[in-house]
Amino acid sequence: MMMTKMTKQTKICFIGSGNLATQLSLALYDAGYTILQVFSRTESNAIELAEKLNCNYTTNATAITTMADLYICALKDSVITEVLDQAYNIIKNKVIVHTAGSISIDILSKYSINRGVLYPMQTFSKAKKVDFSKVPFLLEGSNTEVSDLLMNVSSSISSKLFKANSEDRKKIHLAAVFACNFANHAYALGGELAKAAGVPFEVLLPLIEETSEKVHFIDPIQAQSGPAVRYDKNVMSMHEEMLKENPRMLDIYKIMSESIHELDLKSKNV
Repeated sequence: MMMTKMTKQTKICFIGSGNLATQLSLALYDAGYTILQVFSRTESNAIELAEKLNCNYTTNATAITTMADLYICALKDSVITEVLDQAYNIIKNKVIVHTAGSISIDILSKYSINRGVLYPMQTFSKAKKVDFSKVPFLLEGSNTEVSDLLMNVSSSISSKLFKANSEDRKKIHLAAVFACNFANHAYALGGELAKAAGVPFEVLLPLIEETSEKVHFIDPIQAQSGPAVRYDKNVMSMHEEMLKENPRMLDIYKIMSESIHELDLKSKNV
């Protein structure tokens, strides 16, 4: 199948209406792209996003438009093939890409020879607009034409573009889970401890902001502070005693403290 050169006249169909689909579609819309249609299995979500994009919507995968030049599948990993199987006759050999960090490009092989991955490495929420100029994109295409297309589309909203194959992208996605999801969970646990002391979560925000800001200039290992890196057994024992009524949090505390100490020793070649 011969692909035509893609420009901002490219018509895009979004398959999905979740957090990532919402923010990415809005960013491309603001950048001048035409979003032709939104598909979502939840009608209220489809309507809400379609209204913002001034486009049509459908909740029926067999009614996905045949007129799009680019199909961006931004669904939960577990339902990608379920939905695309239903839309097979529509998307066959069209330009179809998914946005998942940990899923191989090969999941799209039965649908199209023109397939790819457009993975924006960021955490997304519908309610908070994302500045995509700061978002790294990890890109993969099944051929030069798809790769060039993804570079062109992504470059309209970001300058942080990286080519990454599926294996490397899975490793980076795992890194993101530690740096984002696990860190955010630590915020939640810290918030629970603060609230138990009668203090709102906001008291932790300056500390969180300084920690985040610091790693822009200092390697995270070198930026590490606290009792674990000092291996202050008195403080650590006191903390463990305070957590004895919460075994899960106590386990997390011990494992994280051990990991911090071991990584610090490794960095010093001790």
